[in-house]
Amino acid sequence: MFFELAATFFLDLPYYSGSVKLSTCISLQGVIFARYNDTFKKYHKLCLTILKEFGFGINSVSETRILREVESMNEELLKLNGHPFNPKLLTIQLTFNVVASILFGQASVSSVTFQEIVESIEGIVECTDFVIDFAPSLRFFPYFRRKISDLERYHKDIHRGIEKGIECSRATECESTFVKRFIEIEGPEYDSEDLAYIIRDLCLASAETASTAIQWAMVELANNPEVQTRFQREIDEVVPKERFPSLDDKQRLPYTEAVILETMRRHTPVPLYVPHATLRDTEVLGYFIPKGCMVNW
Repeated sequence: MFFELAATFFLDLPYYSGSVKLSTCISLQGVIFARYNDTFKKYHKLCLTILKEFGFGINSVSETRILREVESMNEELLKLNGHPFNPKLLTIQLTFNVVASILFGQASVSSVTFQEIVESIEGIVECTDFVIDFAPSLRFFPYFRRKISDLERYHKDIHRGIEKGIECSRATECESTFVKRFIEIEGPEYDSEDLAYIIRDLCLASAETASTAIQWAMVELANNPEVQTRFQREIDEVVPKERFPSLDDKQRLPYTEAVILETMRRHTPVPLYVPHATLRDTEVLGYFIPKGCMVNW
């Protein structure tokens, strides 16, 4: 369940958020890049509470949303009729649709084009470079100045798309959404800016990491045809032709699970993407590390 993996990565591990200053112009609001303080703890708990209301952690509920997009992807692949293509944008779009249906509602996903958000997610990931935080002087070099400029533009684009999604969600009366529940819990005086940044982080966490894992799986299977053959044979033997694989089949698909786990071991989606900072003065192997110092691990 790639969406659950991504959401858990950023929401269930609070120490990923630190007191860091990003020279790459990423706002320290939301849940991914926020400082580890009372505000972060509040929104971290609130996000988990709302997501659980929508079935986060419940296999049957999450699987239904995911299989809907798997079916859509299968239809798109059949249209290609065997011609080569770049799966990147398609996988980002379909994995984003899973979380978008929770954030904005299925009706909004069906009626609104979220292409602007999807393209912005791809641009943000490509332009984010935390090497600037470790060597700030690099921001004066033309290459990094362009990246920072592009990053600012993509952030404006994604927020514009998110605002449209929030408006659509609030206008839909018959469907409960993350946006509506956030506003209901926080009340009429809710912080609209915090809501926008939280949604941005959930979009980034679900769409980019999940799609990256899927793309690497495609690469590994294409480069290892013998593994692909055995992988397909096991699925064909266990799963009836008239349906997609389900989590209920997991115990009877040991080779399939092994391939998935090995792919994720070899290609960790986000090994060093999120910056970390020490919460207090500490000492490691005799070296003193002051509070607030950016570190990686």
